[in-house]
Amino acid sequence: MKNSLALEYALHGALLLSALPARKSVSLKQLSRQLGISTTYLAKIFTQLAKAGIVTSSVGSKGGISLAKAPDDISFFDVYLAINGREHMFQCSNVRALSLGYQPSPGMCEIHAAMWEAEQKMFEHMRGTKMSAIAAAVASRFTPEEIGRHLAELAKLGEPEA
Repeated sequence: MKNSLALEYALHGALLLSALPARKSVSLKQLSRQLGISTTYLAKIFTQLAKAGIVTSSVGSKGGISLAKAPDDISFFDVYLAINGREHMFQCSNVRALSLGYQPSPGMCEIHAAMWEAEQKMFEHMRGTKMSAIAAAVASRFTPEEIGRHLAELAKLGEPEA
């Protein structure tokens, strides 16, 4: 049930982009520097986000990456699916069939059923968690002055590199 580091970077990257003005783009290099990861690794992650319609990219001197839709229209589940696909988090190996005294019974084993239910609840929560809500929660932890400084730093990300 361990999620990949790629999911964490995808969520943080989308969060950073959601703090920028609409249609403002940043270069992959600038964003990777902000996240502290290699541009190559981030490019692989953002390719998946672009295929899912979460981000868009453009080339040229004013090109870069931006959100393809409003932060209120992007859920954590959207990002999860883009990175991890539709695979279930819990993979049942049918351990009960190898147990001593195993008696075949129809249906899913109790452990698999419990994990399936937990996964469905988590996915439902992720569907309801929007990037805009997380951005607001992050912003609530800072003073207006700190937010102003952070937004100024983010705005620099959208400027062409020297």
